Amino acid sequence: MPLVVRENVRKTAPLAFALLLLASSLTGCLGGDDIEDKKPEEENGKPEVTMQILTEHPIRCMNTVFDKFINVFGVYVAAPEEAPLDYFNHTANVLAQYIDNDEDGVPDDPAVLAHLVERNFIVPVWSIDDREDFWEEARGTYCEDNTGMAASMYYNGDDWAIGGIEEAGTWDGNLEEVWHIVSVGWYAVYPEYFGVEFSDSDEVIPSNLTDAMDAARGGQFMSIPDEYPEDAWYAYYDDTCDYHCQAHEYFYWILMSNFGALDSSLTTKCEDSKDEWNVCTKAELEQTDVIAFDLLNNHDFNLPTNIPDGSYMNFNENNNSDD
Repeated sequence: MPLVVRENVRKTAPLAFALLLLASSLTGCLGGDDIEDKKPEEENGKPEVTMQILTEHPIRCMNTVFDKFINVFGVYVAAPEEAPLDYFNHTANVLAQYIDNDEDGVPDDPAVLAHLVERNFIVPVWSIDDREDFWEEARGTYCEDNTGMAASMYYNGDDWAIGGIEEAGTWDGNLEEVWHIVSVGWYAVYPEYFGVEFSDSDEVIPSNLTDAMDAARGGQFMSIPDEYPEDAWYAYYDDTCDYHCQAHEYFYWILMSNFGALDSSLTTKCEDSKDEWNVCTKAELEQTDVIAFDLLNNHDFNLPTNIPDGSYMNFNENNNSDD
């Protein structure tokens, strides 16, 4: 059954505008031969957001490697034929739960969603070979420079917890990778709080997030130190991860702690990651990382507070059949 966005002027108006803006910009940039003439379905005069499995994306160059899509409030989850259907649906449901965490049918922050929709962000569920094939096929097409892809889920390599970590007792890589995509909107829409930007003189433009991360790392490090200070509680040693990347990983960790996904009663994730991050609960976050706790809880943001488990409004129960 299609999911209809409920009437709420404050929350739905920016979403409708974003969808119209995306359709307008695509038509202007691509021309009639490159994008299908599709208008958003409506019910009672209101835009309707569906989570149906589709066989085509409205941008034609997206249909080379991918053969199934789910439109989640205007952000597409995409997968090739080989991707297991239950993995594909699980990722789509986690995305929906990050966008609409209270599951009332209305995106929690329309401005964040609009940023993702306008820039054609997608959530791929694929293999490394699929990824290479996609970008090879995208050369010279609209998709080469106009596909937002901040992270991926690999069906043959990542951790999966179908039914959620509470039911499976194992970690779910979707909690990280899907959040890395959704969080792009938070950085852009609220730069004073979540921005990770540099001035013309290559100095960090402070935000609440970067201030919190610098405190957690024991200083402001533009490159990975040989050793973090002993009092640091965030110590990521990946040499390929620059300051932006460090902040994105940090945002993920503090969110996981804040909504309880790292609790040792659920999985061993926090213990397994203790060399990088070992603040396992919301109570520990409040005590250890005061700036981060304040950022996530005391500024009236509609950030996720429930752990996504891949069961958005029970949509997944009826959408995993291969028939």
